[in-house]
Amino acid sequence: MAIWDSVLDILFPPRCKFCGALLDKSSLDPCRKCEKADFWLTPTQAVAPGTEVSRCVCAVWYQDPLRTEISRFKFQNHPDHAKAYGPVLAKQIRFFLPGAYDLITWVPVSQATLEKRGYDQAQLLAEETAKALGTQAVPLLVKIKNNPAQSSLMDGRKRESNVAGVYKVPDPKLVKDRRVLIIDDIRTTGATLEEAARTLRKAGASQIVAAAFCRTPRK
Repeated sequence: MAIWDSVLDILFPPRCKFCGALLDKSSLDPCRKCEKADFWLTPTQAVAPGTEVSRCVCAVWYQDPLRTEISRFKFQNHPDHAKAYGPVLAKQIRFFLPGAYDLITWVPVSQATLEKRGYDQAQLLAEETAKALGTQAVPLLVKIKNNPAQSSLMDGRKRESNVAGVYKVPDPKLVKDRRVLIIDDIRTTGATLEEAARTLRKAGASQIVAAAFCRTPRK
């Protein structure tokens, strides 16, 4: 097995999942340069308040070079990045949201996006995060509309209207009177997480907290 791993490293040189730099050997940890990078959030930057979401915790700023790797994760068939990001987000959740949730779920992509991309990056992130927390992520939401990508909209109000009514809880009894942690990959204005939380609350959830791996710096 070790020999095969060495062959794979030669054919497909291992890279840091946080900046894309070449590594001597495969690793899920940030490289030495990334360990000291300025994209890590401080404790005062890591928590964002919300309305339907009582608190959202994040791990890193959505900025280069990490932004390039996030794009690879989402759009360029690199689902393996979730294995590196999940434990990092789990550490934030363990610190900022202890005992604040009963269930972990994620903000799902539409069926059309899933078929095109081949995987749901938020689901993979949630599963790896939950695994690091010693539990499991469960599907509670489905996306019933294939709306334009939020990244194509800069205005906060347009982002809110773009996601209005796009989610549904197929089985409300799973969330009734439960505290839910929703996971997503990027938080910009918070509109997507707020809409997902609103949908869960309408289905009977008692409290919603959230976690996103990246937080977009305010312009």
